[in-house]
Amino acid sequence: MTLSNMPWRKAVLAAAVGLTMTTTPAAAETPQTDFEFDQRVRDALLRNPDIILEVFALLEAKEEAAKAVKDQELIAKVADELFEGLDPEKPILVEFQDYNCGYCRRAHPVVASLKETMPDLQLVLMETPVLGKESTFTAKAALALKALKGVDAYREFSDAMMSVQGKANAAATIRTLAELGHDPEEVTAAVLEGLGAEDLEKAKRLAAALGATGTPYFVGPGGIIRGAAPANSLQAITNAPQGSGQGSI
Repeated sequence: MTLSNMPWRKAVLAAAVGLTMTTTPAAAETPQTDFEFDQRVRDALLRNPDIILEVFALLEAKEEAAKAVKDQELIAKVADELFEGLDPEKPILVEFQDYNCGYCRRAHPVVASLKETMPDLQLVLMETPVLGKESTFTAKAALALKALKGVDAYREFSDAMMSVQGKANAAATIRTLAELGHDPEEVTAAVLEGLGAEDLEKAKRLAAALGATGTPYFVGPGGIIRGAAPANSLQAITNAPQGSGQGSI
């Protein structure tokens, strides 16, 4: 937790003084030296050590609230493109992923279980190969397959690559395509022709706009989750915050 721009000690002292001043009788308005002020705060904290915990809780809550507001501002700037074609009345979850990301692989079954418990969840995968050329080839192959065979074939391939043993590289990609009944040469040729390149550029552009420098990175109408998270946390961002006056988008 980052305690604003002040050193943590100053932040705690200032907040502690605010708390103690609300619970102690008003003292005579006598000018105090810095030493006297610090001594007074120290004495108050020694008498009531729980104040420090209260201060940290208050600061953390304030920081989280400010972060949530900033995240909503980020989402609002790209919502039209990010949620394009989706039903605003149904839950939405966008995942930026890399097939060689260990955390993405850990998150994969969590997201799958969430989809099972929420049949109307609109899950959007954004190919974001941040881990090198091997990830980039696999992402391009996935999107080329999507363009050639449709979303169902793409999802099946994506699921398989998230479960592949070892690295998601060209060899594993070609082998998986063949195992799923696709022609690797056809998909590779489509990659070379640039089929699916627009989707990859779109994901890159949206990731930059949303500050997604790593994976997994989850975005929904209700907020942003950076990194792997339990299903209940992911579910919490699939709809717009209550009282926002908006639908799911």
